[in-house]
Amino acid sequence: MPHLPRLRYFLYRESGFRLGMFPKMAMISLRHMAVALVLALGLSVLPAAGRAADVELGRKTVQGAVDEGISTFVGKKHPLPERSRLLDDLLRRYIDPPMLSASILGRYWGKISPAEQNAFSELFVRYLVTSYVGILGRAEPGTMVKVAEGVDIGTKVRVLSSAALPSQPGEPIPVEWEVATTADGKPVIMDLTAQGVSLIRAMKDDFASVLRSSGGKIEPLMEALQRKIESNEKINAAQAG
Repeated sequence: MPHLPRLRYFLYRESGFRLGMFPKMAMISLRHMAVALVLALGLSVLPAAGRAADVELGRKTVQGAVDEGISTFVGKKHPLPERSRLLDDLLRRYIDPPMLSASILGRYWGKISPAEQNAFSELFVRYLVTSYVGILGRAEPGTMVKVAEGVDIGTKVRVLSSAALPSQPGEPIPVEWEVATTADGKPVIMDLTAQGVSLIRAMKDDFASVLRSSGGKIEPLMEALQRKIESNEKINAAQAG
């Protein structure tokens, strides 16, 4: 992907699916650590239809996720199993796995059984954890994510922020978050976009491509996720060792 800016390539590469199932993982430079942090926090669900946006609640939700992520991972040397547990806990506080899975699978979600929905949701959380836990283990001290204002965009709130690293002087990296409110009133981060690349949209497109090629069957996608998880676990263990 030589024509994509470096950050865009990072987003595509870390999602694990773009350009043929699961491209080879390349060495990740320190200049991407701040973005990796917000990527690990910035996944969530579709908004509840018709619910009005709460700008301040949306901004506080993003601020809370960022603050927790930085205090938990930046400059800390947690053993890999503990780091994985902490990331899993953090993600589950800011996402709803079944709703996240439904938003990514789109029309295919209603075509699979409740048991398959539950299995896919849990597998997808494992995929997220194994994809980002290694990067967060190398998040350098001094990493900063500044959360700015929120903007009402209808049923969602767009929250602006910027990520910066001590080892990457110059202009901070702009990151936009979208926050919605679920039917029971819980604020959730539904997507983030950096340099024009939406992480959730990229995953949704790639997952849909796999499902189309399999005639809508979920098993090939779950098998591919499982292979990626196992590959991630080997890489993470080698780096931690």
